[in-house]
Amino acid sequence: MKKNIFSDEKKQPTSLGGIDSAAKIMSLLKMDIANTIIEDIAKKDEDLAIEIQENMFLFETLANIDNRAIQKILQKTPNDQLAVALKGSNKAIQEKFYKNMSQRAKKRLSDDIDMLGGIRAFDIETAQKRITQIARKLADAGDIILEINRQDFVWLWRGLKLLTRMILHLTA
Repeated sequence: MKKNIFSDEKKQPTSLGGIDSAAKIMSLLKMDIANTIIEDIAKKDEDLAIEIQENMFLFETLANIDNRAIQKILQKTPNDQLAVALKGSNKAIQEKFYKNMSQRAKKRLSDDIDMLGGIRAFDIETAQKRITQIARKLADAGDIILEINRQDFVWLWRGLKLLTRMILHLTA
């Protein structure tokens, strides 16, 4: 994904980041805008579009959002899916979800996770992606706010300029 293009003034190569940079930029956009850009990229390089999409807004990012947002995500997420997703996650994300559940729901979920046994990484990733999709849909509807700090907005602005240059380069 790292490509060099030449600016009109200096004719010096400019690095355009990589998959992680593009995914981070895209994850800060509204889902419909991000999907439009991904579709445009896919017209030129389908593998690149898939890679960017897979790295957008990771499940672990949910550990950084507020508790009310987690509660709304919990309302929309099936328990079996949540159990699989949390089975393969780190302690911070598990605690974030547990903290926003009643004691009885927490106990039931913990028991469900213990009964799962071994799970394929693919199944865990699929469950986690479905939950992040739920979070993105809630955010796009204005029901939750996915935490973005001020530095991310500056980064987003710069990244959008670079992403625009990359798309123009791909379509040239």
